[in-house]
Parts: sequence; C-alpha cells; structure tokens
Amino acid sequence: MTTEKNLVLLGGAHVHLPDHLAHIEERGWRVSQVFDRDEARQVALCGQIKASGVALTDLARLDVRGAIVCSETVFHEEDITAALNADLPVFVEKPMAGSAEAARRCADLAREKGLVLATGYFLRRSAALNHLRESIARGALGRVLEARGRFSHDGGYADWLDLDCWMTDPARACYGGFVDEAVHVIDLLQWLVGPIASGHAVTGNALGWPVDDHGAALIEFAAPPATGMVEAGWTDSEMRLELDIVGEAGWARLRAGMLDLGLRGQQKPVESIELPPLDAGEGVEPFLDTLEGKDATGLVPPEAAAQVNVLLDAMKLNRGGS
Repeated sequence: MTTEKNLVLLGGAHVHLPDHLAHIEERGWRVSQVFDRDEARQVALCGQIKASGVALTDLARLDVRGAIVCSETVFHEEDITAALNADLPVFVEKPMAGSAEAARRCADLAREKGLVLATGYFLRRSAALNHLRESIARGALGRVLEARGRFSHDGGYADWLDLDCWMTDPARACYGGFVDEAVHVIDLLQWLVGPIASGHAVTGNALGWPVDDHGAALIEFAAPPATGMVEAGWTDSEMRLELDIVGEAGWARLRAGMLDLGLRGQQKPVESIELPPLDAGEGVEPFLDTLEGKDATGLVPPEAAAQVNVLLDAMKLNRGGS
C-alpha cells in the first residue's frame, strides 16, 4: 500500500468542495488525480490543485488511499461503486445517492467490501452536539417527547450559493432545496433521538426554479415514540441552525450558536455551550481520521446515510433521481 497521502476526486460540482479541499490540505493530504464528466471543470481543477486528470476506469491502478465524491447527486452511485470496486474507501457529499434504492446499493456494497463509505453530514462532528447526544442517551432529558430542527439560509435570494446550476436541475440534483438542507436535520435528529418511522413534507417554490426551494416536514420517531418537525431551505432571512428537544425531565434548545440544556419547570439552563461557526468542510475529517487509523468522531455509517434517502423517498421528495 502507498505511504503517500494521496486521494482521487470524483467530480467537482459540489459547492462545498473548496471547504473539503481546505481541510484535506490542512491535514497534510492532497488530491493527486481528478475525474469529472465536465472536461472543462476537470482541466480547471487539475490546474488549481496541481493534479492530473484520470478516467473513472483508471481507479484500480492509482496510487491513492481513498476517493472524494463531489459530483452531481445523480452520479453518486456510479462514482461510489467505481471507487469501492477499486477497493478504495469513499467520502461522499450529501445525500449519499440520488434515490433510496441507489443509497441502499451503495451501503450494501461498502459492507460487502468491508470499506468505509462516509457521508458529509458534518453536524455530527460538533463537540456540543456530541455532548447533547450523550446527555440524551444517559437520560438527562428523560424520555424524548418531541423534537424540532431547522437548517436554512438565504442563498436563494442572496444568490451566494450560485443556484442557477445543476442544483436546480431535477435530473442531476434528484432532490430540491428543502432536501438540500433538510438532510442535515434528518440525520441529526435520527442520531440524537432515534430512527424516524414516517413523515409528511410540504414544500414551496418562491423563486421559480424547477425544484422547490424551502419546506417543512412533520415526522414521527419509531423509538422512542415521539413527534417532530424538520424545516429547511434556501429562502430564510439568514443562516440558521436551530434545535428544540423536549423530554419528560428536561429540554435542549439551540439558537444563534448557543446550545442550552435545562430541566423541566425551569427556564434557566443548567448548561450552555457555544458552537463555533459552521464549517461544512469538517464533514471530511472523520473520513481522514479513518485513513490515519484514528478514532473517527462523527463518522456516519453508510446504513444511517442510506436511511436518510429512504425517508426522503417515502415522503415523495425525489424529483428525478436514479
């Protein structure tokens, strides 16, 4: 096995690729090869990061330790499958794939191969949210009764997300603007509270793209039985990550970067933890940890990432995925 810290990039479409590249470089890794179906983008990326271009069929012969998948969502399954079949561990941006069936196939192949398949749900990396999860698990809130999460921003109106691209093309994005942010909330709530049994989503289109740009979903947790809500999209007035979790014995609330935990009947929190600014690039950190043989806090099991796709499709949010 190579001792070099080289990776191959499969697709450079995703908006968070620069964030991942920054973390990869900071950790002493480098992307040495790039494959992209868009030849102009491949050439530009190779020049930018001093990499060489390759074909998807070349993966097995490359001197790399893993693959980074940042292609358009519809191509995730093809890229993940090629990398896993070349015996490469994989990091993929969210959602794992363009449909529940595709995500399940990817998770099954990773399990069969015994390889890491990590998905970029970066909120699991947060020390504060890990503390919240531990508090819930040890019963600090008692049995959870209800949970709400919101993850949204103003990228649609402000256009800082450059949404006139593949992200608003149903054939390539597979899902819309609600799902683009809601997947983080769904993964987070299932990680904090437990599996979600069912849900019903309502989406809206304020900006006229071929996909929705915001929405909300009512959800029901399987165990413990509890109710919940997911709110997300590109049309908020600002970037917001919010949580409300109510238990029989206590509560947790995340607002404006401050996580408060308290006891039922008391408004003043017993604990307050400040979250640092959100950094989507942290999603690649658990993947790099595994490649370096370290404890991988925040690593998302492929089955858990696939379950997000299962819920999305059950709520009829797939807009054209494979």
